[in-house]
Amino acid sequence: MRAYKSFSRFRGGDGKAWFMTILRNVCYTMIKKTRGTEMPEPFDEDIHLPVGEAESQEAFRQKANAESLHAALEKLPDEFREIIVLHDLEGLAYKEVATVVGIPIGTVMSRLARARGRLRSEIIAAEARESFL
Repeated sequence: MRAYKSFSRFRGGDGKAWFMTILRNVCYTMIKKTRGTEMPEPFDEDIHLPVGEAESQEAFRQKANAESLHAALEKLPDEFREIIVLHDLEGLAYKEVATVVGIPIGTVMSRLARARGRLRSEIIAAEARESFL
């Protein structure tokens, strides 16, 4: 709705970056409003379907990997998490990320490298903690 209402301010160019900027701002507004409240875990139909033993174990491993990645992402500072989500998960190019976030393209590249390094370190640390349990 915000994009529709703001369409008169669209100056042409990359529509995806323009839309992602609006989406980013809406998300940050929602985060500020709901910070501190626990979000319920979404129901995953594929994990809860009855399957064979091998498929069940693989589904469990995939869910555990996704959960550890999600937990590691949550521990990153917002500026790093945002860059990883926009580039690696949403598939935006460096230039598009720079436009959405409002920073130079060089900052996007360096921030992405640092974010990936922190994410890698956090996952390794989490795996080390789990191995001691």
